[in-house]
Amino acid sequence: MNSEIKTPWAQSPQEVLDILETSSTNGFSSHQVEERLRIYGRNLLKEEEKITQLARFLLQLKSPVVLTLLIATAISVLVGDIVDAIAIFTIVIINAIVGYIQEAKADNALEALKKLSAPHARVIRGGSIQEIPAADVCLGEILVFEAGDYVSADCRVIQASQLSADEAILTGESLPVNKDTVPVETSAPLGERKCMLFAGTAVATGTARAVVTAIGMNTEIGRIAGILESTDIAKTPLQGRLEQVSNRLLLFCLLVVFLVAILGMVHGEEWLDVLMTAVSLAVAAIPEGLPTVVTLTLVLGVQRMAKRNALVRRLSAVETLGSTNVICTDKTGTLTTGKMRVREVFTLSSGILKEEDAQRNDDALRKLIESSVLCSNASITSDGFATGDPTEVALLYLAKSNNLEHQYLNSAYPRLAEWSFDSNRKRMSVAVQAGSEVIIHCKGAPEALLPLCQLTEKEKVMILEAIETLSSQGRRLLSVATRTLPDPLQEFNVARYKDSVLVENNLTFLGLVSIADPPRQESIIAIQDCKAAGIKAVMITGDHPVTAKAIAQELGIVEDGIFDQVMTGLELEKMSPKDLEGQVEKIAVYARVSPEHKLKIVQAWINKGNIVAMTGDGVNDAPALKQASIGVAMGKGGTEVARQASSMILTDDNFATIVSAVGEGRAIYGNIRRTIQYLLSGNIAEILIMLGAALMGWPTPLAAIHLLWINLVTDGLPSLALAMEPVAKDVLKTTKRPSPKTFFDRRFYLELAFVSIITTVMALALYAYMLKTAGETLAKTYVFSFLVFAELFRSFACRSDQQTAFQMGLTSNLYHLLAVAIPVAFQIFLHHFDLFRALFKVQRIDWGHCLILLVLTLIPVTLIELKKWYVQSRKRSQ
Repeated sequence: MNSEIKTPWAQSPQEVLDILETSSTNGFSSHQVEERLRIYGRNLLKEEEKITQLARFLLQLKSPVVLTLLIATAISVLVGDIVDAIAIFTIVIINAIVGYIQEAKADNALEALKKLSAPHARVIRGGSIQEIPAADVCLGEILVFEAGDYVSADCRVIQASQLSADEAILTGESLPVNKDTVPVETSAPLGERKCMLFAGTAVATGTARAVVTAIGMNTEIGRIAGILESTDIAKTPLQGRLEQVSNRLLLFCLLVVFLVAILGMVHGEEWLDVLMTAVSLAVAAIPEGLPTVVTLTLVLGVQRMAKRNALVRRLSAVETLGSTNVICTDKTGTLTTGKMRVREVFTLSSGILKEEDAQRNDDALRKLIESSVLCSNASITSDGFATGDPTEVALLYLAKSNNLEHQYLNSAYPRLAEWSFDSNRKRMSVAVQAGSEVIIHCKGAPEALLPLCQLTEKEKVMILEAIETLSSQGRRLLSVATRTLPDPLQEFNVARYKDSVLVENNLTFLGLVSIADPPRQESIIAIQDCKAAGIKAVMITGDHPVTAKAIAQELGIVEDGIFDQVMTGLELEKMSPKDLEGQVEKIAVYARVSPEHKLKIVQAWINKGNIVAMTGDGVNDAPALKQASIGVAMGKGGTEVARQASSMILTDDNFATIVSAVGEGRAIYGNIRRTIQYLLSGNIAEILIMLGAALMGWPTPLAAIHLLWINLVTDGLPSLALAMEPVAKDVLKTTKRPSPKTFFDRRFYLELAFVSIITTVMALALYAYMLKTAGETLAKTYVFSFLVFAELFRSFACRSDQQTAFQMGLTSNLYHLLAVAIPVAFQIFLHHFDLFRALFKVQRIDWGHCLILLVLTLIPVTLIELKKWYVQSRKRSQ
């Protein structure tokens, strides 16, 4: 058999099946699948060849910064300074190893995320339908489709019912193409091959079975992929902005380096020392590991989201997620449980009771529940699996909560006859045996059942008031009644009561049952979190407006007088986009809305300058999901098309998960922001210290090896540890919504300047004092260690913008504690070993002075933490 059939569209279904040696009813066995995967490979488009581990490591040495350092190493060797050459080269290699480890971890994490978001396909194997990863679909496989499914391979349709497919991705055709099983001409162009389904497209309507005729690069979309060559890796908007900042910093550094070099030559320093200092200063000033740290931060955050049932499909979406301020969401199954349940019951003796307040020891209530269950065809298995009409299932769960099992009731009162529900009568009745009597149980719409009941005027008024109250809450109401037939059991004849009118009269009213899809308790809390975080939640549903608003009020979405309007799809249809923009900020609920209307709603919010998350699960939701800033697809009940169009997938279809994901997005944003600030402030301080000393005419305070070492120990482990900072429970309440337009705001630059200037002033003051009292070498030693300790300790303040390190708990991020403790220990012992002292050109610092130095280095972090404490105290006093 060939790896593909040349023209399957020109052959009959049976001919294609014969050529591919497969069966439309049984499919392949597991052995056949293994054999075909071995021969023809997996159903994957060709990916860029993975880089080898050696190549990954060598790439760390390819940057201009590292090449500059290697040149500096060569110069040191040429002039005979072997110690400096070894030291610089060693640090270059260590930096390369750190970068290699970081990139490898990020790549591995991204690969894991790709596997999580891989599309699936339904196939027939061994005579049964199975769901498998799309990559495991093999040539000759029988695929099963329904509306909304993603087509994972090119295939010939062999069975079809009202089938159409969206092929815009291949043909540009905006409307779905009708499909059937009839062969077409061999020369038929792609758009006219009506008996084929193509990989990458989607089933719009109907159902089908099709046999796979091409996989991977042999599919039509695979051929397109083969033509396209792309060598550039797409960067996230965040990374683009970071590069812009790094380029500006580089320009600033070059100017400073040039100035320092000129001043050094003027002051009579050796040209080699000036050259080495200038080179190392340029290297120390640029946080070359920043892009890797940022990517790793995003990946770690995405992995945390995946554990909380939010699968982010695009890494770049994380930044946008944190800026979301509007969430447009479905109701059923997302805000609500998606399961009908009894919300209230009404009896003449007890009035309206919440379901949780209904007790079985109330005789009237017990009769109401028993009658409801007996007049039902639903069932619940021992493992909790329910079958039957959702309304009747709700009645069974009410009985279960009152310790009444439907199996027991059905066996205690055997059914003798049933008069099924129909749309004219709007009710259902059954006859059951109760000892020697025949009891009729009837349930149905109140307007259909109440006229058949024997009621006093007072009772009618009570019932109508209850109906009005419950209807205003958007409940679905059932009325339940009963009657004992005059015939004894032995004389009961079903044929005699064939007409339901003969039994559905003179009924005794038992009560009302209100049924609705209840809101998820976690959704109510999530809506409160949204409000605290400045996020508007908008409900979009196909339900009746009364029902929709009632649920919205229970959830807390509707804010009286502020955000309380309910708009129907019919009203929305009549509004122009401009008119909707003028009203959109007042509309909390859209009812009787079709999926097509979602696009209009999303566009209106976006045009008002908002970052919008939109949920969806159907094929028709795909345009709105794509249009939204963040498209959120349902992982349980959603279609593959919706998932492919989205930026994020909820594996539990729960609104609360969206809100927690927004919190994760803000936390990730905060971690990145603080990490960048930590890196840049330290590097700028180093530049300013060197420039300040040059302007004062002092000897260079830091040798090349010092700058390289500071860059290694303070930028490496601590920055990674800050990226792994746990998410605070109240992150939505304590973290402001990030600006969607800029990453580095005025506050960021002010804090950057504050930290850099404090560190610079203290380092230069220490240097001036030590130059005067202890000599140049010891002065350089103190400044060197001061900067290392000051940077490491300052990282504690970078863990949070609002809380101090002690408020957060020093051990709440053990990675950070280790990331500081290890370099501090290295730095202390560096001064007490002859080899390291010679390598770094420093003098011994006795333990007493070490302690004094450590205390001095705590001053910058203490000032930052005191500033936080002052801000907190001001907020408390307001």
